Amino acid sequence: MNMKAKIIAGIGIAVLALGLLFALKPKSFDKEFENTMNNMTSYVLQGDMEITKGEDVKTYALEVGYEKIDDSDYFKVSLLDKELNQEQVILRNAEGVFVITPSLNQVFKFEGDWPLNSPKPYLLQSMKDIVAQENTEITDDEEGTKILSDVVYPNNKNFIRQEMVFDDDMKIKWLQIFNQDNNPELKIVFSKADYNCDLDDSYFTAPTNMDADVSASSITSEDLPLYPAQVYNSSLSGKSEMTSGGVVKHILEFTGERDFTVVESVRVKSDQTQTVLMPGEFIDALDIVGFYDGNQLNAIVNGIEYTVYSEELQPEEMMSVINSMQVAVMK
Repeated sequence: MNMKAKIIAGIGIAVLALGLLFALKPKSFDKEFENTMNNMTSYVLQGDMEITKGEDVKTYALEVGYEKIDDSDYFKVSLLDKELNQEQVILRNAEGVFVITPSLNQVFKFEGDWPLNSPKPYLLQSMKDIVAQENTEITDDEEGTKILSDVVYPNNKNFIRQEMVFDDDMKIKWLQIFNQDNNPELKIVFSKADYNCDLDDSYFTAPTNMDADVSASSITSEDLPLYPAQVYNSSLSGKSEMTSGGVVKHILEFTGERDFTVVESVRVKSDQTQTVLMPGEFIDALDIVGFYDGNQLNAIVNGIEYTVYSEELQPEEMMSVINSMQVAVMK
């Protein structure tokens, strides 16, 4: 073999070896996960979710369902408060978005782009976006593939860093989200992660009748008013009561750096399942959902209906005021 033939043969062997190297090299996790998500038609996730607010820790049984039907994305998120044994379901189908509250025997319907209008920790779609971020760190250890990244959740401003672990089949095992002090504020441990699974035809259907025996609230009218811990450098300047339709409403006025008013009352449970059309924007803060319309935000928590009125607070700040009712009762 002459020298030219040897050179050509050598180049051919090198190219072949390089091709084999790339063929045998495993794809990066981010590309594999992106491919998995692009080919996914449905999934169901189940697990336990812990939300920490100061010294208060709440635990929920979580189920998330997704299916692409006729080029539309259907979602269902169920949260069961383990302490109160109360469930809330948020559902998206072809008819709209529904918040289903069995403890009140009511279904709230609204228009909007939930849940893809903002990131949600429990959605695989949001996890995909986090994996694809430039600042994301991806490492392998004995648990699986670990993802660490800075995050931004518009309705949960304390969430700044997220850690996730996936198994070898790209299935989520657990995740944690930390605040600026590196303390975990949310943790989800998944017991089930089924991809491209079959779901019942009625899975994404809003109910027309619900169990009327579910308890509405562990808080009575005698326990009210509750006072917020988050007051944005304002102080209580007025306190009054009014009765409307036989329901006592407690009114708390706060003035200072930013003025706002809180109205709270025990939500009366309906005898029959009702579907209520809700105006405004739907605000999802994981364990609490609210409806924002102009200068007011309404939310129902543990059977108590709260409305915050303010020209100076943003919707997520109004939600923080309501959220803090769960950790501070000041008489």
